[in-house]
Amino acid sequence: MMNYAIHLYAPKTGQLTPSMIEWLYQHGQSRDQPELYWPVRRINTLALARVLIAFDRTLIPVQGEGRDVTLEYPMTELGLSLYIHERGVIISFPFMGSMLAQIVLRICYTYIRFLFDKAGFWSFDPQLNILSYADDFRSIDETVELMEAWLPRLLNS
Repeated sequence: MMNYAIHLYAPKTGQLTPSMIEWLYQHGQSRDQPELYWPVRRINTLALARVLIAFDRTLIPVQGEGRDVTLEYPMTELGLSLYIHERGVIISFPFMGSMLAQIVLRICYTYIRFLFDKAGFWSFDPQLNILSYADDFRSIDETVELMEAWLPRLLNS
């Protein structure tokens, strides 16, 4: 099954822009870019994982590659996880139907709002091509509509 992903970054300038997202897509996997060029802050993955676990003690940490950490939501049937990497966080979950999707998205936006308030993280939803600084709850409904439109196609493939 296909996963939905929301990317979170802490921009150095305090605001995430479309050109920054474009730069990240072009150079984000590169290890040879000087720190000066990066539009988002480097993350201490273990420290951020500890902060998120203090916020939600039910999260289950799983060591990733290198210093990456995955925090899994305790209800495994939701498939919700927060993947913390050197430059940000990716919140992912499977495509699902409307009521369950709304519940999962509200859980996600709790983490998104917390990370914005505590560390200035902005979110980028590549499926909807929306940048947000965490107070755009209208995008929950847009995301649910998108998942409902895509779900039949995913089930038939």
